[in-house]
Amino acid sequence: MKKFGTFVAPTAASVIALLTTMPTTVHAAEAAQSAQAPGVEEVIVTGTRIVRDGYEAPTPLTVVDTEALQRMQTASSMAETLNTMPVFAGSFAPQSGSGLPSSGNAGINALNLRNLGTNRTLMLIDGHRVVQTLPNGTVDINTFPQQLTSRVDVVTGGASAVYGSDAVSGVVNFVLDRNYTGVKGEISGGITDHGDAENGKVILSAGIPFSNGRGHILASGEFTFQSKVNGTGGRAWNQGGIGIMQNPLYAVVNGASPSAT
Repeated sequence: MKKFGTFVAPTAASVIALLTTMPTTVHAAEAAQSAQAPGVEEVIVTGTRIVRDGYEAPTPLTVVDTEALQRMQTASSMAETLNTMPVFAGSFAPQSGSGLPSSGNAGINALNLRNLGTNRTLMLIDGHRVVQTLPNGTVDINTFPQQLTSRVDVVTGGASAVYGSDAVSGVVNFVLDRNYTGVKGEISGGITDHGDAENGKVILSAGIPFSNGRGHILASGEFTFQSKVNGTGGRAWNQGGIGIMQNPLYAVVNGASPSAT
């Protein structure tokens, strides 16, 4: 028994000594690894597979990005640019309400999808609903920062029903460039060869980050104007005295034209 005890004691002491030195070795290895690889403070993504078009969206989606908006851009407003798309029909423009100042529609730009009514087209900014301009729910997109819009997403048809009853004809979502930094502006204008239909546009936008990027201030101001075409304006196609009068031979059943030149 003495011999057995003499044999076990050194073995137990060796195991205890090994367990005692293990934490020291682990801490030393961790310290050496930390010294070789300092903590990562910032990660910059130089490439991404995030899709920004409408082909991979869960609902039918039309995406008009910044490049497309610049190609389509007119001298007046973004509303006129979007109204060149076939999906927009019957939109309300300043020219539409010029003779109806008491209706509250004068001077506004309201988009209309599929000609179902401006109050049935839901307007969003970065996915959030916008305060209505008129009591019937119509939104004037002249109040949107045109120069800070990075893209416009358009959802039409039954896919827009998820947004509610005010999106019967569809949804138009304006996505802003919330990270823009700097100052940019635009001055443009035009006039016809006959001295009418004057138009012009002045825009100034700025973006400033603060608190080490934890906040961002954006500001944008815009002024546009567009004059009317003064009748025929002495244009060559009207020099011959072309006019329209009622056709005396017209009848509902004879197929004749109701007017004659």
